[in-house]
Amino acid sequence: VMPRGFWFPDPTIRIWTAQPLREGSRSGNYALVGRAAPGMSPEHMEPQLAAITRFLGENFQYPAQWDKTKNAALTPVRSYLLGSLTPVLTATLAAMAVLLLMACANVAALMLGQVDRRTTEFAVRTALGAERRRLTQQLVAEAVLVGLLAGAAGAVLAAAGFRLLVGALPLGAWAERATLSWTLFGTAMAVAVVAAVAVSLVPAFALWRGELRGALARSRTSGIAGRGMRMESALVVGEAALAVLMAAGAALLIRSVVKLYAIDPGFEPAGVAVANVTFPAQMQDAQRIRVLGELARQAVALPGAQAASVSQKLPLTGGGNSFDIGIPGHPELDGTTTFFRVVSRDYVQTLGMRVRQGRGFVSTDRADSTGAIVITQSLAAKYFAGRDPIGQRITGGFGGGTVVGVVDDVAEAKLTDEPAPAQYLLYDGSPYTADNQSLLVRMKPGGDPEALLPALRRLVERAAPGVAVQELTTMDRLFTKAVGPARQMMGLLSIIAVLALVLGAIGIYGTISHFVDGRRREFSIRIALGLAPRRVVWQVVRRGAGPVLGGLVLGAAGLLVLARVLASFLYHVGTADPVSLAGAGAALLAVGLVAAWVPAYRASRSDPALALREQ
Repeated sequence: VMPRGFWFPDPTIRIWTAQPLREGSRSGNYALVGRAAPGMSPEHMEPQLAAITRFLGENFQYPAQWDKTKNAALTPVRSYLLGSLTPVLTATLAAMAVLLLMACANVAALMLGQVDRRTTEFAVRTALGAERRRLTQQLVAEAVLVGLLAGAAGAVLAAAGFRLLVGALPLGAWAERATLSWTLFGTAMAVAVVAAVAVSLVPAFALWRGELRGALARSRTSGIAGRGMRMESALVVGEAALAVLMAAGAALLIRSVVKLYAIDPGFEPAGVAVANVTFPAQMQDAQRIRVLGELARQAVALPGAQAASVSQKLPLTGGGNSFDIGIPGHPELDGTTTFFRVVSRDYVQTLGMRVRQGRGFVSTDRADSTGAIVITQSLAAKYFAGRDPIGQRITGGFGGGTVVGVVDDVAEAKLTDEPAPAQYLLYDGSPYTADNQSLLVRMKPGGDPEALLPALRRLVERAAPGVAVQELTTMDRLFTKAVGPARQMMGLLSIIAVLALVLGAIGIYGTISHFVDGRRREFSIRIALGLAPRRVVWQVVRRGAGPVLGGLVLGAAGLLVLARVLASFLYHVGTADPVSLAGAGAALLAVGLVAAWVPAYRASRSDPALALREQ
């Protein structure tokens, strides 16, 4: 609470004063904050929490929906203010690990091809007395050098695009404090080196198992004898499985986000600019109401503005005030509570809320115990079932009033929450006006609310010098934020899925190219003997399709595990969604077939005479 008599527009200045607690106050807008003693964890405070809930239960009679004695829990203040990042970071790290595995498999397959191409070199060095241990050391040293260079290049790219990278990660409010860390860079470099060493073990293993003595006697071998291409095929199967896993995970999130965007929030968020303002503590309620009215009147005169209003609470921002409600003639309803929203007369039009019965507020409506109230459909269904709510009286809260209209239910916090009964009251009759208020302006069709935000700031500074602009935003931004981390995870995982498909294509292309190069003489002879080039293409593509299909089967099984990690981000999408899996499988199959067709087509166009002369 800011001290009376002072107001600091500089947001870096903080002055706190104690607010006396009045015994008769009915306000529930308080949070209990505690600090654990040194060496004690919050878990040790469970007995105190149980004592608090027991005290509340003995001294207060809560309605069922607001019962503070149920599901009491301790929440770390960081998680309370910024939300928990554990599920998001777990999913992100898992996706990054999959991408790293794919890259390692790709490099391992390419190095196997290099080992085959260098068979003659290794055979000559072995004949001259080189031990296989020395050859293996050379392969490991080359891989480590490549890993160091790749890690350094990645570090430079990460540093150059740090802010872009942070913006792509689902860090929420934590992104503002993200900074470069040399410790993390060192860790990433160590991971790159370890990955390079691990990758080098694959060709080293092939080298140890291969038969080099007969390499000089063979002309144009297809690889180290006895190894064939089983290892490369196994790597392609693994790559395909990981690629379909990432693509299916991204498809799950895309379908979930599409369903979230399809939820009707009860108003039209497009085209609404918002200025959240804060009043100085010394300003009286009557003066605040006058200032708010003046802000709304001047805001509607801004270029491109169609309607303007003020509200004590915005949709999709969570929480809110609640009061008891009573219906004359129905004493059984006394003591129940509902949300209430204090708004100005043009609120319904400004937010684009749909009026289902009656009307919205008009200029002649009064704001007293007999004045106008607008209620939501869920409130009408709960308290006026089987009756026409228009003209009915409601008591409680600020004194009650008469229902003049029924509007659609509005998403108060999360888009996926059940509809909450709420009533809308006019500012004029409110005995209490909170420090934080919101000024809303709806643009004319085609107007850009983002372009209006600077003008809103200038308007507040000019018309209400003692009022601070806390935040400038739009209802579209609030709606996007309400979609939750699924949207940001969708973007990140989609990028990773595209990279995974690209890596899979490179792996398939490299493996099939190696296969074609090793058998170019064979294909040339068969073409010279009359084999149709299209048959060569079909044989090569079929060889590439085999590992891809095997990867699809493994990826489908792995999706069941990945979906559990993503379960908290999904909405009305099953963890084994067949549409997502089919889409990911089709994408990988198409990419794989194209990657295999390129070297297959090249093999079908080879010149038999040239290939035979090279032998």
